[in-house]
Amino acid sequence: MLTLPISQIGINKEWAIICAMTKSNGFPESIINYLRKRLTLKKQSPKSIATMSNQKWVPFTFFGPALRRITDLFKGSNVKTAFRTTNTIQKQLSKNPHNQQNPSGIYSLKCNSCNKKYVGQTGRGIDTRYTEHNRYIRTNNPQSACGTHILQNRHEYGPKNENTKTSESMQ
Repeated sequence: MLTLPISQIGINKEWAIICAMTKSNGFPESIINYLRKRLTLKKQSPKSIATMSNQKWVPFTFFGPALRRITDLFKGSNVKTAFRTTNTIQKQLSKNPHNQQNPSGIYSLKCNSCNKKYVGQTGRGIDTRYTEHNRYIRTNNPQSACGTHILQNRHEYGPKNENTKTSESMQ
């Protein structure tokens, strides 16, 4: 309401709507009036341009509460701190999605005894996922549907090369 370029009539209508919503939700009218007054004063007295041009921004990679204490040292100075992450979209997009040694994607596991197939999908390497399936079989863990089939029917399972296919080799 205070930041949009609307007419005084529009501001009054918006204020009436805000007051009605806050009243129906049980907020005291005095708090809402106080907030409006504070925001109006803040809007009328922006920082001077000279003060803003002297400020320097320093980015920090966020690593926890210790860094927060370090950046608190800069409060009251012309140095402003900003936090950034190490996990950026650019890093996500620049990952090599086609790892030829251990690709991810859709895979098929074939039971050596009855020739039934289990089709799965993973974002991690297929070798890693296959190792998990084998671990579930060895530890009698029903977390894997493929492992449950082998355990319940007492079928044999073999090495990855014989009964595993990736999405490229299934076509």
